[in-house]
Amino acid sequence: MGERPVTAISRVVILGASGHIGRALQEVLARESVDLFGHSSKTLDLTRSEALSVLDAVVDSDTVLVLAAALTPDRGQNIDTLMTNLAIAANVGRYLETRRVGRCVYLSSDAVYGFDVNPVTEETPAAPASYYALAKHTAERLLEYVATARDVPLLCLRLTAVFGPGDPHSAYGPNAFARSLARERAIQLFGDGEERRDHIYVEDVARLVTELIRGGASGLLNVATGESRSFRDVATAMCDLVPYDVTVASVPRRGSITHRWYDTTRLQAAVPGFKFTPCAVALRETLKAFGAI
Repeated sequence: MGERPVTAISRVVILGASGHIGRALQEVLARESVDLFGHSSKTLDLTRSEALSVLDAVVDSDTVLVLAAALTPDRGQNIDTLMTNLAIAANVGRYLETRRVGRCVYLSSDAVYGFDVNPVTEETPAAPASYYALAKHTAERLLEYVATARDVPLLCLRLTAVFGPGDPHSAYGPNAFARSLARERAIQLFGDGEERRDHIYVEDVARLVTELIRGGASGLLNVATGESRSFRDVATAMCDLVPYDVTVASVPRRGSITHRWYDTTRLQAAVPGFKFTPCAVALRETLKAFGAI
């Protein structure tokens, strides 16, 4: 990729600032000398195109617009949530068609990939298999069309499983385990918990997004650590961090055994020297945040 340029960040607008990643990104960017503006659904209803006019006062050619807003899978996997997520992307696209911004960053998901190809790279074909994944992939393409037409640099980030403080969803994995430990001093694994996933700490995601913006990155990048661990290994590591006995039980799995791991060569080239938080440290902070230790 050649020598990485360094871009001064002057102004960032985060749409979805109250979400798990949006909050972490705000905290990291707040340590930068930037004008930072965050909007949640309480201050800006992205399903109404006219509502985005509130951004006019702060958006210009020096602004980085980060779209981190979406209805997550726990809100439902159905046509209604699909259409809501598409409406959010379409309205941001309409806004970009009529307003000049410096660049746009879209937080997508590795849900757009199937589980039939490993390792996953940016060249792995998308194969969305859920309403949420379909919305994410469609939003990527929609924003790509608009950004190309408007000559706006666009960075699409496909995030792997994010965990850490501030997550209200408790998806299966470290967050669900931490919540269960806090409530019941127990962890439930689907089957033997042998499925391997790449789990990434939310603060690392926020630091990566900040570094990628600063480096002027554009195009498509997978955001992952490059290390995949089984759910059982994660559960065992968390049990080792708490000062009490834990019951680890097996429950019937909901589907077939699948694994996912990544070739992170492109991400490493975009953020050379980036250091991920050690897994034990990230898990300990997650346990503290959920009140498990």
